[in-house]
Amino acid sequence: MNLAQVLSESFVKYGDKTAIVFEGQGYRFREIDEEIRRRAAWFQKMGVQQGDRIALQLPKGMEFIFLHLAVLSLGAMTLPLNYDYSSEEVAYFLSDSGSSIFITTIQGVSRNRSVLNGLSGMKTFVIDGLSPDGSGPLSSELKKIGAEDPRHYPAQDDDVAMICYTSGTTGKSKGAMITHRNLVSNMRALKESWEWTDRDVLLHVLPLFHIHGLVVALHGGLNAGSTIIMHEKFDPRRTWETVAKERCTLLMAVPTIYHRLLNEWERVKPDLASLRLFISGSAPLSENLFHRFEATTGLRILERYGMTEAGMITSNPIDLPGRKPRSVGYPLPGVRVRVVSEDGEDV
Repeated sequence: MNLAQVLSESFVKYGDKTAIVFEGQGYRFREIDEEIRRRAAWFQKMGVQQGDRIALQLPKGMEFIFLHLAVLSLGAMTLPLNYDYSSEEVAYFLSDSGSSIFITTIQGVSRNRSVLNGLSGMKTFVIDGLSPDGSGPLSSELKKIGAEDPRHYPAQDDDVAMICYTSGTTGKSKGAMITHRNLVSNMRALKESWEWTDRDVLLHVLPLFHIHGLVVALHGGLNAGSTIIMHEKFDPRRTWETVAKERCTLLMAVPTIYHRLLNEWERVKPDLASLRLFISGSAPLSENLFHRFEATTGLRILERYGMTEAGMITSNPIDLPGRKPRSVGYPLPGVRVRVVSEDGEDV
């Protein structure tokens, strides 16, 4: 199984249904599939092959999505990078990962110029301007692409799809190598556990360079055939207003976002009649915030647990009575959990 291939099947299945609305502009499933095809053909012309590492340091937006899935369709690996990383961090990630292509913006090149010059054997491409080799911008390069479809999905189950760097809490950030099997099985497990369907409308306010926003929210929404309302940046008032206006059914966020949403509640008091599930992850949800949010909105947050190295691991139940504060629930389908003492003994 190849993640991009599985999602392409969803694109065909849901065709003319709206897949993503990014900052007011809508994209149908079939339109996204076509944009991915064009970029896959462009990558092929650039010589991208199975096993290559392609680093993306781009603002949140559709171009990141198109390029990411095009990379995977050719059997290459995506290295998603925070757009706000310092040049020193970018240099480390590019060098440590062995990336062969670095895709960014004019601003990204300007910010990282000093370190990029010192990385030999890596090509830099600028999507919104001229690249060092004189090619670009991407819109001009795509005009040269014909009707060919090079997506043969050579990478399968145990091949690496993404390299995601950890937060580095115990030392220098390490690149976690995430396989296609991991991504697909996680995606399917969440669809089942959260009863995710094509009738859902997901409000996406998370960054795309992180597992939460990319793997859980974006991949999951596209797989389920949901419509994703995607904001470039989180704003609490706008989030509440969008939930009501777009009749959103799902929101995924971190505890800090839920705290800011509560602070904005009295000024907006949105209609939450459509909302069926608030999901929290990426950091512990305090018991106080869990209870305050439910008391204020009438809806109980579902907390889950995951990590960069493994994806989603556990989740509270979809059934309301089963959701408990200070608990991340039970292992997801396909996941085994082992509890050990500090000495490594089973407890």
